[in-house]
Amino acid sequence: MAISLGGGGSASVINETIDINSAENLITLDDGRVYLKGGVTETDTATYPDATSEFAYSGTNFNVASQNTIPYGITWDGTYFWVLNNQSVYKYSASGVYQNVSWSVASQTDTGRDIVWDGTNFYVVGRNQNRVYSYNASGVYRNVSFAMTGMGNSGYSEGIAWDGTYFWISCSNGFGVFKFSASGVYQGVTFATSSQDANMKSITWDGTHFWVVGILTDKMYQYTAAGAYTGVNVSVTATENTPEGLVAVSGSLWVIGTTADTVFKYSPQIGVVSETVTPLTKGKQNYVRIK
Repeated sequence: MAISLGGGGSASVINETIDINSAENLITLDDGRVYLKGGVTETDTATYPDATSEFAYSGTNFNVASQNTIPYGITWDGTYFWVLNNQSVYKYSASGVYQNVSWSVASQTDTGRDIVWDGTNFYVVGRNQNRVYSYNASGVYRNVSFAMTGMGNSGYSEGIAWDGTYFWISCSNGFGVFKFSASGVYQGVTFATSSQDANMKSITWDGTHFWVVGILTDKMYQYTAAGAYTGVNVSVTATENTPEGLVAVSGSLWVIGTTADTVFKYSPQIGVVSETVTPLTKGKQNYVRIK
């Protein structure tokens, strides 16, 4: 089979000298298939439709057990992580160092399950109260809350996401995800998640997709902005078999659970990855590493 390298209007057969530092990063087979050579990053997936990007554990994590032995929720305020247990919230740097800052939600709920930052305030889901409570940037309760009413899911609220305009509440026991206005008014919009996992926990918005983590399958599932399952899912079993909290930060997913009491970072990978990283389960046969 004849193989040529091209991409900028020129091509070289494989047995000629090839400048691997050039911008020519396509491999074109004689049957018309186009693949990528080594050195291409996940940002090229939009340019090269053949690229298949997956999430894999990056090897980055930080432990929260010294402050929090039963963590449920996690959010990111643009500078710091905030981790929630039943009744308290703890602050960590971007590298996972505890900042000796915490605040209580116990006066509002004894079953805090998830937390989100909307750019100005924090919002915490209280499962048993089936209600969302708002706190300012310093963790002071604002006397603002709203109930999960009209959805038939009393007592099963688990996760909360903010898409810049609306809140989205994920619920366990197969109820799905529900949409609320910024002031907490149910919008009559929902999408189902039970076909993927009947016991969904936290939800996050990455700017393009929703991700919801399921505790029965130990997987993170991706949904479109309209709530359609994309078929993409990421197993976290290798790091956490009781996943509860999930947050998207700069293209990566950070997951936390009640078994390891640790936050684990999952990042996009593409093509043939380093031998130190678990090989991709999808699309890896579509890439060639050129050394």
